[in-house]
Amino acid sequence: MEIFDREAAARKRKLLIFDFDGTIADTIGTIVDAVNLTMDACGYPRRTREEIRRAIGHSSLYLIRCCMPEELSGDAALVDRVHEIYKSFYAQTCVTCKECYDGFSESVCALKEKGYLIAVLSNKLDVFIQDMVRAVLPEGLVSVAMGKTELPAKPDPTAPLLIASRLGISPEHTAYIGDSEVDVQTGLNGGMLAVGCSWGYRPRDLLISTGAHVVLDDPRDLLNLFG
Repeated sequence: MEIFDREAAARKRKLLIFDFDGTIADTIGTIVDAVNLTMDACGYPRRTREEIRRAIGHSSLYLIRCCMPEELSGDAALVDRVHEIYKSFYAQTCVTCKECYDGFSESVCALKEKGYLIAVLSNKLDVFIQDMVRAVLPEGLVSVAMGKTELPAKPDPTAPLLIASRLGISPEHTAYIGDSEVDVQTGLNGGMLAVGCSWGYRPRDLLISTGAHVVLDDPRDLLNLFG
């Protein structure tokens, strides 16, 4: 964990908003399966786990655009059709994700007991994030769970600021916590404490260079920072 004023962070923060993929749970297998089932159905080349990992973090539409053959990815109508196919496959594969990262649930439950509000915000479609949060986290832990809706996607701060407003918490008393440069940018754009998680899909150096206020290396470090 980066050197950081832990006591000040714990004193000031009341709301912790978490990304999902690569932050709460290792979901890349479910995404890889759905992407390659989509590629097979469309007659496109399969993508490697690493190619898919690099494209995760923005939105599923962005993911599909990146995974389609380059010469076809500029056809917005075609991308939309392939994205619909992906969503049908992901509805099948996402249900195989049943567990958080080791130590995550216990740490966040302990923070909830200390009085923190817990929320989830993902660029994953909202219809999927609701089911996946229920599958991997204890009932009653999360005050608000939100996926991609008609609101602008991260790193636009509209959605995290809306969550904070709904819960009556100001941005300066909120932390946004995630594993990607998109998540760090989201926190910074919202005037929140931006916490990077190096246990996910991006290296810690990238999180630091993007401007994370602090980078954690293990879910248990959440207690060291906020406990």
